[in-house]
Amino acid sequence: MKKLTILLLSFVTASTLCAQSLQFYTGKRDFLPIEILMEDGSTKKGVAQDFTLPDVATFQFIGGNSEKSAHLDRKEVKFKSSKEDKDIQLIPVSDIKSLIYTNEDTNEVFQLDKRIVKEINNDLEMESEGRVLMLPLMEKGPINLYGYRSMMCKANYGNNFATGFDGNEDTCQLTYVMIYLSKPGETVAVAPVDYSSLSPLALFNMKTLYKKFYKAYEIVGADCPEFLKKVDEARKNEYFSNKTFKENRKESDVERKAMVKGKKGAEAARINMHYKTELYTKMYKKLLDDYKQSCP
Repeated sequence: MKKLTILLLSFVTASTLCAQSLQFYTGKRDFLPIEILMEDGSTKKGVAQDFTLPDVATFQFIGGNSEKSAHLDRKEVKFKSSKEDKDIQLIPVSDIKSLIYTNEDTNEVFQLDKRIVKEINNDLEMESEGRVLMLPLMEKGPINLYGYRSMMCKANYGNNFATGFDGNEDTCQLTYVMIYLSKPGETVAVAPVDYSSLSPLALFNMKTLYKKFYKAYEIVGADCPEFLKKVDEARKNEYFSNKTFKENRKESDVERKAMVKGKKGAEAARINMHYKTELYTKMYKKLLDDYKQSCP
């Protein structure tokens, strides 16, 4: 993907030069309504603090530790039975299975599941050790799609990308969408490519990176021989490619332009961000649909 590579490369370069001086606010610091599913099967309902809404994701330059910036690697959850309760409980993530909470502004419900995240190395093998993260659930299915958006956002003052971001995505540019694959009942999630750790040189060879995606699907769908045939077919046809991305973008632009027609400002920005997010994730959903059809 020539254009995609150039875009990602520009953000890598920017982060190398500027990341030390940039900080972004990544979500509400108020207590939000939450339901905590515990490892022992019990449930806690109340409010929790310092959450980044998965739909808003993480705001930072590529090249930094985006998982840490999005608080996916949290070790504990600040919990109260109600907003009026003065006693804050610190619940260890080791005791938590899932977090289900509500965006009070939109009434949307979001879910984060605990997973041991393992990456695909350059030898196309899954690493033996991983890291424990609370992953935002993007799409539920026989194979769940987890992930978040990473954006570069303007501050709420001045004209530069700088400190002071207020959580409003209307002034943001999408840099990439990080994805993870995992079965609903599994404890491990596979991360094909960690975009935040890529070097500029790696982005010039997208074909090598895409090999990791095929391997990730083979690992997570290893229980279904019919699906493995689909993955092999996708590999032979070079499904992950500049051509596929262009076709998806062309199809997406028709609907996006129709939806944004007559819209301005924040309303238009939200529509454009929605379709850009869909564009970045659509390519990865095709094989998820193949698994669903091959392994009912």
